[in-house]
Amino acid sequence: MNDLKELTKKERDCLISIGQHDSEKFPLRLIDLSESLNIRSPTALNLVKRLENKKLLTHMKGMILLTGKGKSFYHEIEENHRILETLMVEYGMDLGKACLLSENIDYLVDHRSIDNMFVKLGKPIKCPHGRIIEQFHD
Repeated sequence: MNDLKELTKKERDCLISIGQHDSEKFPLRLIDLSESLNIRSPTALNLVKRLENKKLLTHMKGMILLTGKGKSFYHEIEENHRILETLMVEYGMDLGKACLLSENIDYLVDHRSIDNMFVKLGKPIKCPHGRIIEQFHD
């Protein structure tokens, strides 16, 4: 269980962008990160340094990789997002709106609340986008 509340929205977005990149083949480069976030390279570097100070990633020679803690944060945010999105769609919200709203709060909702939502939803296997929800919550 991570303390996602220690992240800002920009740091969350940066972590998600790095986590979604397939670093098995090639680590993400700073220039790629700045392009994916649609920000200037100095701003991306600032975000990288902040996340590096929080021990969520490593950065060397322009290459960026998530640490074990960073991967854990990334996966928890992704799962939170999928559960929140599923809840919102279940109660009648348009999928696009649910996705955008979830993106704004998925790193702020506490672990216990996410667990409760997951259980109340009947422990769904997939989110409305069809992505697997790999919850280890009970």
